[in-house]
Amino acid sequence: MKKHNYRTKNVNEINWPELRQQLGGGAVTFAVDVAKAQQYALLTDAAQNVSALVKWELLETTALIQGLQQLGCPVTVVMESTGTYGDAMRHQFRQAGFDIWQASAKRVHDAKEIFDGVPSLHDAKAACLIAKLHKEGLTKPWHELDEAGRALNAARREYDLHQSQYGRNQNRLEAYLGRHWPEVLALFDLDSVTLEKLLVAYGSPQDIAADAEQAAKNMKTWGGHFLKDDKIACVIASAIDTIGQPCIDAERRYLQALATEMQHSRCQSQAAKQLLEACVVADEGLKEMAALIGKLTAAILIGLHLDPRNFSNAQGFLKALGLNLTEKSSGQYHGQLKISKRGSAVARKYLYLAALRLIQRVKWSNKAGHFQRHIIMSAEVKNEQNR
Repeated sequence: MKKHNYRTKNVNEINWPELRQQLGGGAVTFAVDVAKAQQYALLTDAAQNVSALVKWELLETTALIQGLQQLGCPVTVVMESTGTYGDAMRHQFRQAGFDIWQASAKRVHDAKEIFDGVPSLHDAKAACLIAKLHKEGLTKPWHELDEAGRALNAARREYDLHQSQYGRNQNRLEAYLGRHWPEVLALFDLDSVTLEKLLVAYGSPQDIAADAEQAAKNMKTWGGHFLKDDKIACVIASAIDTIGQPCIDAERRYLQALATEMQHSRCQSQAAKQLLEACVVADEGLKEMAALIGKLTAAILIGLHLDPRNFSNAQGFLKALGLNLTEKSSGQYHGQLKISKRGSAVARKYLYLAALRLIQRVKWSNKAGHFQRHIIMSAEVKNEQNR
């Protein structure tokens, strides 16, 4: 294979007037390999006969755009969809009036050996691969979220932030309760609000036992009619007679801090969830989808750029979710069909939970229908006997 050189020039070393003459006013592609600080891009014409590898720091993007505008020709920018590092740069390209296209980072990775026969990948080579993929029609226009979509995306991230923090602290709480108050784990679920408030107020089973009467009253207030008196009595008795290691003062404060953080995360998570659901309710086009999979799941999909209204067919939507089937077979070997998992794992998780809710709803619906038929048949038999 022909040897490829990936020599780059800094943006300040590019002779833009000379490059303009070479391009002759034709449309150009600017293929960018997105990085955290130093960016690499290949500037090339449609036939890829004239090209220049450019590198620049992120804060030099304004100077780069001025140089591209000096070319006096249509510029198409192709970028990888990698995280948020390229968002500021993409915004500047959009403001300059350039067309923005999106290249799959997985395709760039898989193509690393196709064009030069070398299984290596670095920034300059990745920029060249992006340009070749765009020439082959393997990129797509970059779909920007509107303001409502960005609000959903931010609310979704806030919701995930508090949910993940709540889950981590819940695991820590379970470990420490297993040391200091193992009996309560059989009486309360870890997501119990009453247990949470009990630990915020007292911290340790010893402090609950020391103020047993008031603790019981507080639990009745927090739990309401859902919390029975016999269960309250069992909790107090377990605090008095626990086999757990007694808490020192620092350990009591730690348990209180854990419960306080869990309380904060739970409240903030509920607020973010309400905001997500309100955004879905305000969109008339999402009502049918929300009724099927739930308002929260619908909001999560929109926030992840997975609005089904933006897909031309169901198969494309499945592929974006990573739910399309893949196969690996050769000769006599026939591999098992599996989902590709190329899409968002977060979206698949919420769709899985939505499917479980739908199954439960169908089961209850079937049970209710069976019960209703049983009542009707019993009434008919009774009427027949009366006659």
